[in-house]
Amino acid sequence: MHYIRFLKTPKVEVVKGSILLKAVITVTTDLGETFYPQDLELVATVRDTEQDGDIYLRRKLQWPGGARSLPVSFDLSRQDVEWPACMHITSKTPKSTGSVGFLPPIVDVWSGVVNPTKGQFESGWRVERRFASSAERTVSLLEDAGDSIARHLWDGSQVLAQHIDETISLQMASSPLPLLEYVLVSATYRRLNAIELGCGCGSVGISLAQSVPDCDVLLTDLSEVTELVEANIERMNPAMSSKVHFEPLDWEQAVPEKMQHRKNDLIIVSECTYNSDTLQPLVSTLSNLVTRSPKAVIVVSTKTRHDSEAVFFDLMRKANFVEAGSLRIPLPGEPGNGYADSATDVGLHVFHGRDHRLTLSPGERSEEDVPRARGARRPRSR
Repeated sequence: MHYIRFLKTPKVEVVKGSILLKAVITVTTDLGETFYPQDLELVATVRDTEQDGDIYLRRKLQWPGGARSLPVSFDLSRQDVEWPACMHITSKTPKSTGSVGFLPPIVDVWSGVVNPTKGQFESGWRVERRFASSAERTVSLLEDAGDSIARHLWDGSQVLAQHIDETISLQMASSPLPLLEYVLVSATYRRLNAIELGCGCGSVGISLAQSVPDCDVLLTDLSEVTELVEANIERMNPAMSSKVHFEPLDWEQAVPEKMQHRKNDLIIVSECTYNSDTLQPLVSTLSNLVTRSPKAVIVVSTKTRHDSEAVFFDLMRKANFVEAGSLRIPLPGEPGNGYADSATDVGLHVFHGRDHRLTLSPGERSEEDVPRARGARRPRSR
């Protein structure tokens, strides 16, 4: 997957008597290590901020394969633009048009608002991604512009968001992760409590709450993402009776008391295994949470960045976690060729604690009795 990014967000400038709206973009991988290697046709528009809003100006752009950046400029002189407006950059590739689903090969980008009539000549450093769920509900996520890896969407989160969406909407004939499917499908008749560790922009937890009614999602990460995550929560469109909130959580510190009494059905860990220095604190935090929620199911999504990530799975085994299933999901489009972004797929792994047992009725049943989505079959034993 590649992401269109603003290196310089849109700004209105007066140049030699002309009023120009200028920006600089790139097309790069989630970590920004490598750039799109092929020639690519892009479309830039100045438009209303709504998904189906009016387009005021439109032009084609040509991304030269292997480039690092591309300037974009619109001449606003004597143009009829209704302000406020924004700049939208997308690929002409049909599969990525409109960012259908969470896994387009090239993810388009929407700038913040520009309104020179009100003195707002710059769109600001925050940009927007829009994805369409299976239920055709738009998931809108803000992230920071620029080439830093902080406060950006990462591939593993988008893969997990799409897998959860497809599971809830019963798009798969059989589930390769039946325990995760059970937790999600059972949410149709009981409240689902979920917590996401290292949520970043909040992509997975927010998309879950937009798809599952009566869902309580707690997003957690370091305190520096608080403002961004809360902005994404504010703009979300939750399913009926669902809610999302954010609380800071540092894995190297004790779990806050108010989290210690929370019962969780699902623990989400997405793109959190890339830093080997934080793996032991992460596993310790998971052990702490599962002690308080022994029936919790853990889903881990990771795009392998380097070999040292394997330590995470060793630590999980030593902490008596049981891996209940895994699968690899291929990424669309061109892969990157950098050391940390050349992987062509994302791994999903489901864990539970050693004492985990499902109680589906007054009597206990084994995981073999987990109900499955329509048409699902149990996977063959290895």
